[in-house]
Amino acid sequence: MEENVDRAVDELAATGVDVIAYCDMVTTFIMEPGWNEAKVAEIEKRSQTAAVSAWTALRDALTALGVTRFALGTPYPAPIHALAPPFFAARGYQLVSDRTLDILKMTDVPKVTSREIRDFVATLDRKDAEAIVLLATDLPCFGVLAELEREFGLPVLTSNQTILWSAMRAVNKSNKTDFVSIPDLGKLFHV
Repeated sequence: MEENVDRAVDELAATGVDVIAYCDMVTTFIMEPGWNEAKVAEIEKRSQTAAVSAWTALRDALTALGVTRFALGTPYPAPIHALAPPFFAARGYQLVSDRTLDILKMTDVPKVTSREIRDFVATLDRKDAEAIVLLATDLPCFGVLAELEREFGLPVLTSNQTILWSAMRAVNKSNKTDFVSIPDLGKLFHV
């Protein structure tokens, strides 16, 4: 994927899009510190277009909600998931708990049902958590976000939700328009 980023950015920018989203959180865990922020800046410079990433979107969402302690859930294979706690700790976040669904085949992640997501979140220790964070852009969380927030009484942040929120903020900022609230996508869309 990294080998084709420049070509993809050029092709996207040529269409006149308002924002480009680089949607790979796992790469952020693997690369050296600061890589993601540098990649977003590089995309913006190359394309002359606002850019966000899975990490910058999540970081900004955590900041907007004032969250520093959270319960983390991912579908990643255990060795990939193991990279997440040190990544967040190095950036000043405290994970009150973390678990993975340990899905080995990427094509199985989008098949996780809303019920399975809800049951998975129920297994996370949420004591002292300020939010629940669910990572992976292919984990289908939109349909269950509002239910999770109601049931567990905490903001829920997901990869696609935070990317959408961040991209909308970037578009609204560049176009000087009002931010659109989307009620079923959680508390984040009301800050």
